[in-house]
Parts: sequence; structure tokens; C-alpha cells
Amino acid sequence: MYENFKLCRDLTEAATCIVVEQYKDGTFLRVYHTHIPRSRLSNDSRQQLLCSLVAHFSHMGPDRIVSHYVNRRGTERLAADWPWHTSYPEPGVQRTYCGTNTKAWSDEIVSKSQFVRPTDRNQENSGNGPDSHR
Repeated sequence: MYENFKLCRDLTEAATCIVVEQYKDGTFLRVYHTHIPRSRLSNDSRQQLLCSLVAHFSHMGPDRIVSHYVNRRGTERLAADWPWHTSYPEPGVQRTYCGTNTKAWSDEIVSKSQFVRPTDRNQENSGNGPDSHR
């Protein structure tokens, strides 16, 4: 099942869409959005980037950031891990996200043949043209 949630209408197969949202006053507000060429970002780097963005926008101090990256050996109390999820907001698109009150995600087209550009779908379904981010 596809979640059909907040897919970037500018998503292309050549780029990874990066988004950060923060919970405030009962809603999530978008605080960052960019596109990065897929060839410039490995899977491991993308995951570390998402963690770094969550840390930055959560205003975490250096000790708390370090505690997210150390292993579980020892007696020091570690910060809780950020939850990670993979979902499919649309056919052909994979979303990877982490965080809770501050969450960061990346969207990538993983199957060009299955992907229907949101602007095309909106025009077909409503006749009103593209809408804003959902």
C-alpha cells in the first residue's frame, strides 16, 4: 500500500529529495527541503546526512550527538536511537526516514517505469493542474 503523503512534485530520477520537518503546536512544519544529485550521495552517506539534519534541527549538543554514534559497550547512558523506517509514498518511489518530533527523510525514484509524476497524476485526476505539497 502506498502512503501518498507529501511527495515532492519536483522529484526526478536524477536526484534525491531531502526534507526535514519539525513538530510544533500540533502540526509538522517543513524547515528544510533540497535536491541532491543521486550520483553525489551513497546510501550510507544519505543515512548519515539524515541523522545529521535531525541532530542539527533538534539543537542537540555535541555530547548528545556523540552518544548517538558510539556502540552499546560500556556503562555510560546513551541517547535513544532514532527510529528508521522505509516506506513507499507512490509506486516506484522509496522513502527512508528517521526521527520523531524532528524527522528527516529522503525520497528516491527506484522504478522509473512505475513512477507517475505527481503533477501528471493531479492533472489526470482533477483537471485542475498540479497542487502544492500534500
